[in-house]
Amino acid sequence: MSKYLTDAQILKAQHELTILFALPFATELFGTAWEQILAEVKGGVWTGKRDNRPNPDLYVMIGEKRVNYSVKCERIRATRIRPSAKDFLGETMDFIVARPKVDELLTTGNTIVNMDATALGSLVLKYYNEQIVRRYEWNVLSFMVPVSTGEFIYWEESPPREYDPSEYWWKDTGKATGSNRNIAGYPISVAREGPLPASMFRWTSGGKQFYIVYRIPESADIFSVERVTLTSDELWSAIEAKLHQKKAKQGLPKAT
Repeated sequence: MSKYLTDAQILKAQHELTILFALPFATELFGTAWEQILAEVKGGVWTGKRDNRPNPDLYVMIGEKRVNYSVKCERIRATRIRPSAKDFLGETMDFIVARPKVDELLTTGNTIVNMDATALGSLVLKYYNEQIVRRYEWNVLSFMVPVSTGEFIYWEESPPREYDPSEYWWKDTGKATGSNRNIAGYPISVAREGPLPASMFRWTSGGKQFYIVYRIPESADIFSVERVTLTSDELWSAIEAKLHQKKAKQGLPKAT
């Protein structure tokens, strides 16, 4: 039994994805396509705003309350160790969740170049909490993970988690070039000396990408989609027939 999408919603998503992948040019699921499909599945409205992601991607009206969704879609490849979607449950993966404009929070005398990594990382979290999650009223973080096996993993985080800057320390990764900064954040429970585990956060000053590592819940929904391969001629034949029917109903001349 599914947890985050109802059985009816999963069936609707499967139908929509089958249509998408029937197109000869659609080999992978990209973010904007999934946002529109999810809006249909949820009975919501796709906002269509592509503004480095602070605005919600879709919203659903629950009575008089507007519930805003920020949608993340990242592909993952199956391996010999993890050959199917269920093998990724409980594992971690990172997502670009936002692009915090930390420059807006800098005080006089501070620059991204000269700031201590932890001070800079604290501003990243502060901006994410206050200027993105709260300001744009994110209610649900929605995660879609297409797996190379043709399966899909879906889950939600509601409400989106906010992060206390005092609970993390940051360090430069050494991967930045020029005057750019590339910093990684760790919980304060992680010792600064010795080998480090994978970081919980990453932020790059060049593109402002903010990565957060999430654990895929054991309860995440998993479903697959039947792939139907149609040629351009087959698709056009079906579309043309439908166009003729619609025009006949409207009393319009048929296309020649």
